[in-house]
Amino acid sequence: MNMVVACLLFAVVSSTEPLAWNNSMGYPVENEKFELFHISQIEHNYNMSLHARLERDEKRIKTLAQVLIGESNIPLVNTTVEQGEMLGTLEYIVRIGVGTPPVYQFLAIDTGSDLPWIQCQPCSKCYYQVNPIYDPKKSSTYKEISCESTTCQLLGKQHSCKDHQCRYNVGYGDGSSSKGVIALENFTFGDAIISNVAFGCGQKNKGHFLNFGGILGLGRGYLSFTGQLRGSTGGIFSYCLVNAGSTTSGWLRIGEGAIPARAAWAPLMYNPRTDPSFYYVGLSGIMVGQMKVPIPDQVFQLSSAGKGGVVIDTGTVISRFPKAAYEVFRDTFLAQTKHLPRAKGISLLDTCYNLTTVNPVDIPNVSLHFRGGPILILTPTSILIRVEGSDTFCLAFAPTSDDFSILGNIVQQKIQVTIDPRNGRIGFGPETCASGNPGWTKFRNGSRRQSSGNSVLLCTILILAHYLLV
Repeated sequence: MNMVVACLLFAVVSSTEPLAWNNSMGYPVENEKFELFHISQIEHNYNMSLHARLERDEKRIKTLAQVLIGESNIPLVNTTVEQGEMLGTLEYIVRIGVGTPPVYQFLAIDTGSDLPWIQCQPCSKCYYQVNPIYDPKKSSTYKEISCESTTCQLLGKQHSCKDHQCRYNVGYGDGSSSKGVIALENFTFGDAIISNVAFGCGQKNKGHFLNFGGILGLGRGYLSFTGQLRGSTGGIFSYCLVNAGSTTSGWLRIGEGAIPARAAWAPLMYNPRTDPSFYYVGLSGIMVGQMKVPIPDQVFQLSSAGKGGVVIDTGTVISRFPKAAYEVFRDTFLAQTKHLPRAKGISLLDTCYNLTTVNPVDIPNVSLHFRGGPILILTPTSILIRVEGSDTFCLAFAPTSDDFSILGNIVQQKIQVTIDPRNGRIGFGPETCASGNPGWTKFRNGSRRQSSGNSVLLCTILILAHYLLV
């Protein structure tokens, strides 16, 4: 079996000259890179416990279960992404400017939904956000669209008409929602300006959005941010998510240049019977240590009736497997961690450990096997999640009563993920996100001892079963 180890520190690339591009529903974009950050690096005053965040994550899963164009030239969009812990969320945040002049907002990136939206004035019901709320009256590039427009009709059941305005109403798995007007506006990412982006101007918003200004939908549908740019990009984008507590940033790249030369590719699946927003991936099996978890192959398969399958989602935190499959996976992990002292479970996490006196901590590898060959070996931070203010760590997986699985953002941390809808594939690597989190230096993942010191790079390893990437 051939193996490639992807241990590259990422470098943020930024433009040196201002650029302006016209979008207007599907207008071509070549390449741009954005900075992504976790909310933890934005706001230090929050009081949402891990328990509350996990409850919100579980509500999102329940809703997911119910659901289950132009010619201009836009360069690669390139920005940083931050983990949102300090804004009270475990989602990932990007900073963009909206309007002319731009009003900067923190938006959560979400591969499981489409329509981008932000809070807008006048706001009949808005939650607190750390940045000023966008006021369309102060922007020279804000344009509302008619209810008869194609863009409005693409919203389907999520749209309504009032005084010829196109209005929207979107809901999320945690019970949050946004209502308002559909309009076109300029979005600014660093020096890159993308014009005529269709977005929701939210005037009535509720839920657990926690200090950020809205959602940057990156789903598979036509009205997602990447979907609107697919005329030139094919909807292609790539991202790398850092773990909570990291001293570095991840990134988001959108455009042709986001495709890496040496990724390990697996097929994307399409489910015509459910919401088109979701990216289904071909997961063929799981290993814990050297043991293949005895889960029947059909558990992860997407049936012709649209049942089952595996969705990759940045907006979900904890990965989920159907209950029977999860229990087999959990028991296999427990059998190889008998030497670790157990702790009481928290919320939906039933497998926890008290690691106060354990150093080093030996845990088995967990590897995800994808169709087409790639095997993704998870790092310790993608296997266990730390309960804040303690040395309690819990298995970052949970059961679901539904028949589908979800790979949440924790298992996606620190490895480049590339979505290429045009060619129906998802790529892993070759880049990684550097992590400066000394709290994890006492972990040993399988036989690979992690480095110690103030800055730790925990490399995610890609094994290619059928070919060597050079």
